[in-house]
Amino acid sequence: MAHVLALGDERKGSTKPLLEQFATWLKKRGDSCTIITDRDASLAQIVADLVVVFGGDGSLLGAARRMGDNQLPTLGINRGRLGFLTAFEQDETSKAVELALAGHLREEPRLLLRCSTTANPAGDAPVLCMNDGVVSRAAVGGMITLRVWRQDTELATFRGDGLIVATAAGSTAYSLAAGGPVLSPELDALVITPLASHSLSARPLVVSTSQGLEIEVLDSGNKRYAWFQVDGQVQMQVPVGGRAVLLPAPVRFRHLSLGPQQFFAALHAKLGFADLPGPRKKHVT
Repeated sequence: MAHVLALGDERKGSTKPLLEQFATWLKKRGDSCTIITDRDASLAQIVADLVVVFGGDGSLLGAARRMGDNQLPTLGINRGRLGFLTAFEQDETSKAVELALAGHLREEPRLLLRCSTTANPAGDAPVLCMNDGVVSRAAVGGMITLRVWRQDTELATFRGDGLIVATAAGSTAYSLAAGGPVLSPELDALVITPLASHSLSARPLVVSTSQGLEIEVLDSGNKRYAWFQVDGQVQMQVPVGGRAVLLPAPVRFRHLSLGPQQFFAALHAKLGFADLPGPRKKHVT
């Protein structure tokens, strides 16, 4: 008998009935299920054979962060708009879970980063990140100046709206929209993508994850601080002279899918990647 953790967002009215129906189906199979719909609840002490996340990419990112060092095999069921990270659609739930519990899905480790700032006197624990960390100007502030460090090596200085540091898994998100490259998700690499840089020479840069990165705020656009946003869900303040710190975490997100072909299929199906235009449909009168 397997024990399954089903996660959803209680703010969405249809979530709880869906998860209860899913739990009933599991019990008929002879398995057990725990339901959590509080999107802020810690998962650091949860014990389960499988985690099933019902939602969009944001729900999957949140689950990875909430598990902390307790990363469990996780299956994403898309209920959002794009669902690029989630491996299956909602009508495929039963099939996907059966494959997962039978051991027929591939576990693909995904890089996680520990994100923090040097200007955090409270010493709060670093926040886990799977997609990207973004240092950006305040909404009504001017351009900011950021310097990127890899340990003691200065990589570049950018002036503009900010910088995105994306993992390979996150390269298809905000970084891609800002002109960054697509990386195959198994790569241990980071993409540094400028946001509205005030220089024609500023281009995205791909570096190894081994030493992590630090982004120093040299100028915060006449505001008291710049923002450091982690996976679009957690925000920290970075004052002038402070740094946003992104280091590789000792744990990996345990992503379940059909295999590498699923990523490239999603590139074509959901982002229209490198597809030739199809024949025009004849107009029927």
